[in-house]
Amino acid sequence: MRRIIFTILILFPLLLSAQILKGKAVKIADGDTFTLLVNGHDQVKIRIDGIDAPEKGQAFGNRAKEHLSGMIWGQELTVTVTKKDKWKRSIGKVSTPEIPDVGFEMIKAGFAWQYRDYNNEKAYEDAESLARQNRKGLWLDNNPKRPQDFRKEKRNQNKSQ
Repeated sequence: MRRIIFTILILFPLLLSAQILKGKAVKIADGDTFTLLVNGHDQVKIRIDGIDAPEKGQAFGNRAKEHLSGMIWGQELTVTVTKKDKWKRSIGKVSTPEIPDVGFEMIKAGFAWQYRDYNNEKAYEDAESLARQNRKGLWLDNNPKRPQDFRKEKRNQNKSQ
């Protein structure tokens, strides 16, 4: 009972501050970012909460983008937005009528990491471990590079040029 009350107290403020967006994906940028068309005319850039998918130019970047596209393109999407990032993208959990958590499915398929800097959900951790064990998606690579490390290396290269 204490655990239920504790969970409600923690989640209640988040639910109050969450914004619900409904629409369709009109552009897939990569494996964790897309543009949502809301009300038939408003475009909102969405970053899927809790995951970090390979970047363009990174191993498995195109495959991650294709996998995300296959799950969400043409679907009615619900995005529960909890915040915006420094690039003004809306960060949120994404679902379709058939898929309750698109981010979880990206990790489970091996096309994203759990973004531990921003997410500590046990289900995400377990899904990543299982994808690793089964060598799914990016885990076919013997030494995959986290997207945050890839981005950091790219920034350092650009500074030194």
